[in-house]
Amino acid sequence: MNEKAASAVHASSSQLDRWNEWGSAVVSDALRSLGRPFQSLDGGFTAVDANSRLAGPAFTVRCFPGATWALEQSLELAKPGDVLVIDAGGRSDVIIMGALMSQRAQVRGIAGAVVDGAVRDVDEIAQLGFPVFSRFICPRAGTHAQIGEWQTTICCGRIPVAPGDWVVADRSGITIVPRDMCTQVAKEAAGIYERELRIAQFLSDGRTLAEAAEAARTMPPS
Repeated sequence: MNEKAASAVHASSSQLDRWNEWGSAVVSDALRSLGRPFQSLDGGFTAVDANSRLAGPAFTVRCFPGATWALEQSLELAKPGDVLVIDAGGRSDVIIMGALMSQRAQVRGIAGAVVDGAVRDVDEIAQLGFPVFSRFICPRAGTHAQIGEWQTTICCGRIPVAPGDWVVADRSGITIVPRDMCTQVAKEAAGIYERELRIAQFLSDGRTLAEAAEAARTMPPS
């Protein structure tokens, strides 16, 4: 177990709103334009509640498949606003998280969870309104074997995730921003988002995609 937790930078509510507004796709495009095109988790993850949107610093957890102990410890160690990012071995046949753990996480102010593995009690989790993104759903319980670690670099969705990396998740997917790139990515994402809004307006006016893109490119920034 690695207890050297990196201190995550927590954003204000207005900054969180901006990340959520940009969403995982715009943030992914921003990273690509900055030379980091492979920062989105693979497409196997689904939100328990399709309306979930999530942004915040990663609190990483590595669990032996089905062994919930490390996650249970992390529920008490993570700070309000953290996003639990859990490497559960990508297993589909045994769960790592359910409604009771989700409720405890929500009470502690944890922002949500990304699970490379399985969860259960999805109706109850959706009713809680706690954002959970999971690769699989399965009713089979895990174990309490005392094995696992937290706040260490893990692999989730084929992407390395370090403590404090920034997580952006929504219906389009999950993108991970390296913590030392957050300011740079935010600036790039804001520009991309505004440009896409202009393109959408030009498309509504009846222009072709090529015409709309060119008009947006030459339009002075607001």
